Parts: sequence; structure tokens; C-alpha cells
Amino acid sequence: MIRLSRKLSSRWFAAVGATTLFGVLAPAPAAHAAPLSCGQTVTTSVVLTADLINCPGDGLVVGRAGITINLNGHTVDGVGLGVGIRNDGFGNATITNSSSAPAQVQQFDYGVRLNPGTAGNIVEKLTIHSNEFAGVELNGAHLNNRIRGNVIDRQAHRGVTVIGGSGSSVIADNTISNNQNLGVFVQKSANNRVEANRITGSGGAGLVLESSTGSTLLANTIGSSRDGAILLLLGSNGNLVQGNSATQSADAGMIVSDSTGNRLLSNNLHANGDSGIVLQSAHSNTVTGNDVSRNTGGLELSSANNNVIHSNIANNTTGNGISLGLSTGNNLQLNQANQNGSRGIYIVGDATPGAGNQLVRNTTNTNQGDGIHVSKSGQTIQGNIARDNKSWGVYADLGNIDGGGNQASNNGQAAQCMRVVCTP
Repeated sequence: MIRLSRKLSSRWFAAVGATTLFGVLAPAPAAHAAPLSCGQTVTTSVVLTADLINCPGDGLVVGRAGITINLNGHTVDGVGLGVGIRNDGFGNATITNSSSAPAQVQQFDYGVRLNPGTAGNIVEKLTIHSNEFAGVELNGAHLNNRIRGNVIDRQAHRGVTVIGGSGSSVIADNTISNNQNLGVFVQKSANNRVEANRITGSGGAGLVLESSTGSTLLANTIGSSRDGAILLLLGSNGNLVQGNSATQSADAGMIVSDSTGNRLLSNNLHANGDSGIVLQSAHSNTVTGNDVSRNTGGLELSSANNNVIHSNIANNTTGNGISLGLSTGNNLQLNQANQNGSRGIYIVGDATPGAGNQLVRNTTNTNQGDGIHVSKSGQTIQGNIARDNKSWGVYADLGNIDGGGNQASNNGQAAQCMRVVCTP
């Protein structure tokens, strides 16, 4: 059994301390209460004593490494321009709130923006809302930036954006809600960790990796996106997507497109507008232990080759539990595809001898169509169970390989199986 820890890994949250890539910093002076003005460059640790209202450009600008800006329950408010709190490359700065009252950053182009060269920053405990392009953006920021414990709500575009080669940062334990475009968008950036966020009500997709590699998406909860819940697109290779849940998205629970070598493990994807997991031109991925029940389809592969599809649950969909179209070399083992509105497992498309899909020890019971339907040729069917289906237990076209050990009983067709030998 795969265990998921809600405690974030220490290697991702280890303090950078007072070091940078270039040497040791002198410690910043202790924080002191101070009145600040809109657009001020802050060069010492401060605790705000008043709101900043209607800032015509930026709210505050980080001007030294290692400082802390404590909003202390106050608001930094703009007029739709600039950045609420901007850092143009200073390391180990902390933007936080020590008060029980919300510290709001609102009505800018960006709420908080970490620009190229920024490393080791912490952005935490803020309420960031009603900004234009993003609540928080990492643009070329790298190495151990941590965006954690914030409420990021109602941006006109995206909640959190990670772009421009921003790497090895953590987006964790945030509530990211009601943003009019994407909840979290990671583009052309590597080795980031998106963990334990609550992403709801996105106007587009909930969580998107685009051309991004080596990242971990762990234990996020995604609901009511107006597009798919989790998307891995355009060369998002070698990522781990584990223990996430997604419900009531308008499109699929998870889409992997033109991306390879990803591991999709133990995700729960239910009640979405399309299939639970869709692989499109996505090769050599591992899809194991996911529950994709109660969607319009369970697992759907299209022109997707050499994937491992093991021990998934694809029950109670309104369509097919598992479907493969024009896909070869996939290994399907120990999956459940029961009580679906159409077929349990459906495969269409020829394969050359030795390059077909392997269907081994899957369970396909009580479906409204066939338990297993293999159209065309070149597939291997071995050790599967098909009982109580409305039509065939197993139906195979000419040219497929009977690997033996298939079992079928009480199916709608008296012969139970076509072109495959089945025992009761």
C-alpha cells in the first residue's frame, strides 16, 4: 500500500538559512514596527502598522536579502497596476502575517511576484485576491521558494503561475479558489512540488503542467473546474502525480497529452464530465492504483503506446470502463472494470504480431455491454474474469492471441466467449 504523508518533506522545506549561492549574508536587523508608503523599497525587516490603500503602482518592493515583511493583519491595496509585493532577485526574504486578522494583497496586476534570481523566499499566511494576472507568480525564480498556507482567491486570470524556468520550489497547503482562468499553472519549469493544495472553482483547468519536467503533484484536492482537473501537456515528462483527488470538473479528471514517463499513482477521480484519466499520444507512462469510477468513462487511451495500466478501478461509469483506441504495446493487468454503462474493456485498432496490448488478469463483471471487446487483431487475452455481463463475456476478432485461463459465466450470450476459450 502506498502511504501518503500530509507532513511535507523536509528536503523541500529545509531552511536555506543565511546563505545564498554566492556566499554568506550578514543577518538582517530585527523587525521593527514601521509606517510604510506605497512603492517603498524595504531594506530592513518590518512589521506594518497601517494599511496601504490605492497604491498607484507597486505596493512594496523587497530591497535586501534575508529580510521579513510582516503585514501584521494589514492590507496592501492597489488600483489595478503593478505588483502588491515584488522581489527582483533578493534571496531568503519572508513575506508573512503574524496577526489573526487577514493580511490582504489586492487589486494589482500581480499580488506577489518573485522575479529572476529570487531564491529561498517564503510567502505565507496571506490573503491574495482580486488581482489581474496572477495571485502569486514565480517568474525565473529558483531554488527553494515556498508559497504556503495562503488564501489565493478571485484573480481575473490565474491563482499561481510558475514560469520562466522557475525550479525546485514548493506550492503547498494553499486554498486556491474561484480564479477565472487556471488554478495553478506551471510552464517550462522543472522539479517543483505542488502539494496538499485545495483548488476549487477554476474558470479553466485546476492544475496544469505544460512543458514541465521532474515535478511532484501530491495530495491536492481539485473540485469544480470548468475544464479538466489535472493536465500534463506538451512534453511534461517524468513527473509524479500521486494521491490527488478531483471531482465535478467539466472535462476529464486527468489528461496526459504528448508527455512521457510520468507516474500516475493512487489518484481518486470521480464525477467528472469526461473520463477519469485520458492519455493522448502519451507513451511509457505508469498508471497504477487509481480509482476512476463514476465518470463518463474510466481510463481512455488514444494513440498512446507502451503504458503500464495496473490495478486501477474503473467501475460504474456511464461509458466504457477502460478503452484503447489506436494504442499498442500497453500492459493492462489486474484492473477492475465492472458495472459500466457500456463495456468493461474495449480495444479497437490492429497491432502487428508481438506489439499488441496485453490484457492479463483483469476483472470485468456486470457491464451493460461485453465484459471485454477486442476489435481487430494482435492483442493477447489471458487470465481475465468476465461474469454477469449483458452481452459477451469476452468477444475477440480474428487474429488475437488467446493466452489461456480466461473465465466467463452467466453472460448474456450463451456461448460466453467468442474466439477465446473460457471456463466457468
